[in-house]
Amino acid sequence: MTADVFGTAALRGAVLEAWRASPARLREDANTEEDHARGYYRDRVVVELAQNAADAAVRAGVPGRLLLRLGRDDAGAGSLVAANTGAPLDAAGVASLASMRASAKRDAAPTTVGRFGVGFAAVRAVADEVVVASTSGAVRFSLTATRAVLDEAAAAEAAHGRPELGGEVGRREGSLPALRLPWDAPDRPPAGYDTAVLLTLRDDAAVDAVRAQLADVGDALLLALPGLVEVVVEDDDAPPRRVADVASRWHVGRAEGELPLALLADRPVEERTARRWRVTWAVPRDGADVRPPGVVHAPTPTDEPLSLAALLVATLPLDPSRRHVASGPLTDAVLDHAAEAWAALLADLAAGGRDVLPLVPAGLPHGGVDGALRERATAALARTPLLRAAAGDALVAPACATLVRDLAEPAAVEALGAVLTGLVHVPPAGRAAARVLGVEERTLAEVVDGLPAGGDLDWAALYDALEPAAADARVRESLAALPVPLADGRTVRGARGTVVLGPDLADALAPATLAVLRAGGLRVVDPGAARPLLVRLGAGQPDAAALLAHPAVRAAVLAQADDDDLEHARAVTEAVLDLVATLPAVRDADGPVGPDAVGHAAAAWLGLLTLTAADGEPSPAHGLVLPGSAAAGLLDDRVLVPVAVAEVDRWGSAVLTAVGVRADLVVTRVPDVVTGVLGDDDPDEPAALAAASLDGWTEYVDHLADAAGAGLYVGDVDAVADLDAVAEDAWPEVLEHVASRPPLRAALLTPVRAEGSSLPLPSYGAWWLRTRVEPALPPVFALPGSHAPAGLLPPVPAAYAHLDRDVLRALGGVGALAELGPADWDEVLDRLGAPGARVPPAVAGAVWRAWASADVPGTLAPDVVVALAGPADAVVAEASAAVVADSPAWWQRRDLGGVVPVPPGAVDPALVAERLDLPRASELAAGTVDGTGESEPVPAEAAELLPGAPATWERHDDLRVDGAPVEWWVEGTGTEARVHAVHLAGLAAGLAAAAGAWYLRASVEALLTDPGRADAALDVLLG
Repeated sequence: MTADVFGTAALRGAVLEAWRASPARLREDANTEEDHARGYYRDRVVVELAQNAADAAVRAGVPGRLLLRLGRDDAGAGSLVAANTGAPLDAAGVASLASMRASAKRDAAPTTVGRFGVGFAAVRAVADEVVVASTSGAVRFSLTATRAVLDEAAAAEAAHGRPELGGEVGRREGSLPALRLPWDAPDRPPAGYDTAVLLTLRDDAAVDAVRAQLADVGDALLLALPGLVEVVVEDDDAPPRRVADVASRWHVGRAEGELPLALLADRPVEERTARRWRVTWAVPRDGADVRPPGVVHAPTPTDEPLSLAALLVATLPLDPSRRHVASGPLTDAVLDHAAEAWAALLADLAAGGRDVLPLVPAGLPHGGVDGALRERATAALARTPLLRAAAGDALVAPACATLVRDLAEPAAVEALGAVLTGLVHVPPAGRAAARVLGVEERTLAEVVDGLPAGGDLDWAALYDALEPAAADARVRESLAALPVPLADGRTVRGARGTVVLGPDLADALAPATLAVLRAGGLRVVDPGAARPLLVRLGAGQPDAAALLAHPAVRAAVLAQADDDDLEHARAVTEAVLDLVATLPAVRDADGPVGPDAVGHAAAAWLGLLTLTAADGEPSPAHGLVLPGSAAAGLLDDRVLVPVAVAEVDRWGSAVLTAVGVRADLVVTRVPDVVTGVLGDDDPDEPAALAAASLDGWTEYVDHLADAAGAGLYVGDVDAVADLDAVAEDAWPEVLEHVASRPPLRAALLTPVRAEGSSLPLPSYGAWWLRTRVEPALPPVFALPGSHAPAGLLPPVPAAYAHLDRDVLRALGGVGALAELGPADWDEVLDRLGAPGARVPPAVAGAVWRAWASADVPGTLAPDVVVALAGPADAVVAEASAAVVADSPAWWQRRDLGGVVPVPPGAVDPALVAERLDLPRASELAAGTVDGTGESEPVPAEAAELLPGAPATWERHDDLRVDGAPVEWWVEGTGTEARVHAVHLAGLAAGLAAAAGAWYLRASVEALLTDPGRADAALDVLLG
């Protein structure tokens, strides 16, 4: 017999006495135990035993160690041993175990977990025989023993006429309150432990249930029960495992405090003294193979889901089932503290370098408690420095943070963060969480707009960081207003319109030159900030030639041309000349250069630079000549004066001639010429400046419009300049000079062409020389060796006979009438006299053959034409009353007007009519023969000579076509043709026309009228 150290007999006696006195009390206790065992705590035995172990360790002030061993006892029944270190079992504890909701820990340390005396009832879910063994003694709870005692008591009661207790026992069918009656026991805990709970498991289902609960034992248990530092799990069917050192796998944050008493007013009396609140948060460390359980612990697991990626243990009030959080002000207060503790933990993690955005709640809440907690946590996190500033190590609270929505490159965001306070870098995966926390999202364009446009900023570093992102067109668009520091100390917004000078060019230019150019409006980027990004964003990066063409440089030159301040004009000139001197084509030249050294566009206005003439007067560069040059000998010194020798000595001939000082005749290029249109309305534009320097340009573009039509695009026109400045006695030499210099020669000889027209138009130089040169040239003349009839075209003037054929052709010379253009024909036909004047047959034939040539350039449309006046006569006729004959038969129809014949076998008469802009005869008359003639056979000798002619013909005494008298006519062609004639000569013409052998008409006529001349006709055929 063992000593009853815990007074179990007295406890049993008191309980049995109560049951005898009130069998309903037995029923109440049985139902309560059953509810806990089979309902609220049906799957919590391991957790509740661990909770008791943790509390025992806390009470003893020692590290709690727990052994959970699942196996079989000596009888083969399943057993669970839960052994722990800590305070041993005492009488108060035994009394608590044997009571329902009367915990012995009510006045225990505030860090204990169990307080309400119900958790131990979980053992009844799996066992009917329970032993609690401690170093101080042991007690046993047994359903079998309880049933035996109750049966005995019921029998005694029945003997005294009180059957109620027995009736209640019988109705319970064995479901009795086994935990209300403790017995003293001899058992002891395993070595190394202070207390052990020994459970004889009811059946295999109970074994399986316990095994499943043991499998769930892990870090969450130790984190929820901080009194435990180790749990060892042993299972006969699995290797043993040890759970400890949770801090190596979890970041843990804890907070606690005391609640106002008013918050517990609606809680049960047993809970009202528990004013301490505690919160534990645990977050898996990076790389740790652990995961949060997904439910709230209070402190043991509840059924309240938790969406945060962490373990939460909080002293939340629970409902009687111990599975759900009870709503009310106490819960609200604890959730408030939990949210602040969560923010504090994440702040610590962020300070350690961890990205905490994945821990921010996103999406929909998983329940009422989760939603309430997330709302509070989000508000707390928004106020907490969590996000690392884009630049530096400081942390920024989300409510004070800004992220760039459309920029993901960390380096670029960091560079912007060095300028803007509160800017944070948030990777795309964290943007949703950042929005939840209220981080302000701004577009890159908005961020750029907010950048300060001044201050001592490291712009170069910012530009370098933004450069990779600028490969995206959308990023470049967002950077349009990026501040850009200039060399003059100003800062402008936007790279467009600024200039980034390469180091070579910046070093080559004098500081005074750059100062003048900047003063003229050239926005030069501060060399320290010059980066490729600015060029990508639209800044110019010109070489010397492109810089010369820059609008700001042009504006400075144009302004000095109109400036009365000669000192300022001289400063601009020297600055621009300094820039011109850096051009490779100028720098490397041994002598004078042409306008192409600076580009034709720049040459148009560089000629306005103010230089000093030999007489000491200021003069534009294009009004000066280089002393001793070809230009000085060819041009009138009253128009173009020599430049001062001092200018030549200082700058050299290459620089001066590049800006327009003449060393030779030069070619000026006028861009984008349109026939009949003077060009840009702005007189300072390059095209207008170039055109203004050319004598007679307005008349020239009007001439192009007259020749080809107005409004046609011609393109760039190269023109020989300064022709109006040629000395009067220098023309033969000038023309020979132009002919011998390739650029000048090309500008003179190359015709221009209007878009949509194949007609070659004269160059400006050719037009000018043909209209203004002295001695005057004929509008058109015959080249040496020309086949044009004598007297129809004048010969080349003697003063120009020494020029080569191509130059003469550009000046108006032609080698054949077919080369004449529309305007030339009017000149030539005017030489034949007024309408009605007789035209020699040879001249008329030459004209008609020219019009039928395959090489005629375009539409001629002369005012007068050469027309037939009779079988062998030609006259000058008004074109308005003329027609083109479709065939030789129509030559007889002079009733239709002046008839222009087309030599048979030449081009289609319709083409000639189109060239001359005349109707065809067949378009004015039907060509119908009036009446019929007498059919006769074609003479044999004619048939032999013309095998393609018809076999018969029709003789007429009076032949009329459309009522007009004719001598012959042909309807159709070839052997099927109908030939009509009034005599043999007409027959010969008709047969030759029908056979397509017009050239044989004279031979056929000879055969028909004089058969004795057959040998002569044969000679014609042979030869």
